[in-house]
Amino acid sequence: MSFINQALRGAPQDYTVELLSKFQDVTKEDVLRALKEFFLPLFDPSSSIAIVVTAPSKSEEIGAGLQTLGFEVSQRELAVEPEELEGSVTELETDSESDSDASYK
Repeated sequence: MSFINQALRGAPQDYTVELLSKFQDVTKEDVLRALKEFFLPLFDPSSSIAIVVTAPSKSEEIGAGLQTLGFEVSQRELAVEPEELEGSVTELETDSESDSDASYK
C-alpha cells in the first residue's frame, strides 16, 4: 500500500498482506451461510418484487415461470408509436457522435 493511502486511511504498512490472509481464511461454509442469509432472501416472493423487461414474445413464458416460483404476476405492455420516436436522439447516438467529432492531438 502506498504511503499516501496509509496516511489517508490510517492503514498499516502490511494492510494488503493482512487482507489477503483474511480472504484466504474464508471457507466454503462461510460463503454458503452468507448466500443463504443475505442473497437468497432477495428472491423470496413474500418479501421482494421482481420487475422484468422483455420482448413481448417472451412475456408469457417468463410470467408463468415467476408464478410457479410464487410471485404475483401482472403484465403491462409499453406501446410506443413510431411518430413518438421521430426526431429523438438516443443518448448512445449522442455519445458516439461526439466521440467521432473529437480530434486527438
